[in-house]
Amino acid sequence: MDIRQLRYFVTVAEELNFSRAATRLHMSQPPLSQQIKALEDEMGVALFLRTRREVKLTDAGHVFLRESRAVLAHLQAAVDTTLRTAKGDVGELRLGMATSAVFHVMPAILERLRRQFPQVNVAVTDMGSRDQIRAVHQGKIDIGIIHEQPHIEELASRPIFSEAFSLAIPSAHPLAARPCIPLPELREQPFVAFSREHAPALFDSFIAACAQAGFSPNIAHTARHALTIFQMVGLGLGMAVVPSSFARGATNGVTYRELDQVTQRVRICAIWDPKTPSDLVANVVREILEPPIA
Repeated sequence: MDIRQLRYFVTVAEELNFSRAATRLHMSQPPLSQQIKALEDEMGVALFLRTRREVKLTDAGHVFLRESRAVLAHLQAAVDTTLRTAKGDVGELRLGMATSAVFHVMPAILERLRRQFPQVNVAVTDMGSRDQIRAVHQGKIDIGIIHEQPHIEELASRPIFSEAFSLAIPSAHPLAARPCIPLPELREQPFVAFSREHAPALFDSFIAACAQAGFSPNIAHTARHALTIFQMVGLGLGMAVVPSSFARGATNGVTYRELDQVTQRVRICAIWDPKTPSDLVANVVREILEPPIA
């Protein structure tokens, strides 16, 4: 039994006429009849009831038709999936994500992936930038979304997003009534800052901005994650200098205001290993990461 015989059988079962089935299969009727007879002999069951006036499926034929269609559909799906995989349109994509990418960058990337690569299964892991660099080197993730850094040895990178910093401030704070706040006015205020161990790029940018404004910040509390910072600010423990997109994750008791006299920006880039790129990674870099994220 082979796939060709299954196709012959299904066609005859759908037409219930050997002549029409042969025409549809672009073959003559005698070889088709011989193939069906050989299939029945091999299985030891009659699949069709034949008379001079009609051809009908037996009970066994009805069952075999259902199962044959399933086999052929599965085979076609396997072929289609294989071809799409060869083109880099399906598969699994493992992404790393810096925390500051969670509110805007990653949603934009995922939306592009769903639209352009609907058959790709995406797995996202929240990781620090340094951990992502190590994971890409080790083949544990395919693409990292990290804070921009100087040249990373042996890895390719591409800038994909840049944004300003904003001030997260307790909503009850007197300064919350102002739409824009100069950073030098905050020299006496307590701050909640990202832990340098977990977010060195954000911590260093914060320190550099304060230094440029002429003061060293009073860091009263530190946190590893954005949501923790929001909660601390909402509790009145201090204010925080955060990427502007963090305002998308608004928390009760926290107000976001523009910061004046701050030139530092959050810069996000994608990294991947150019030595072992799969077709899928190459396609994602070209189609998803090349257009800048607005």
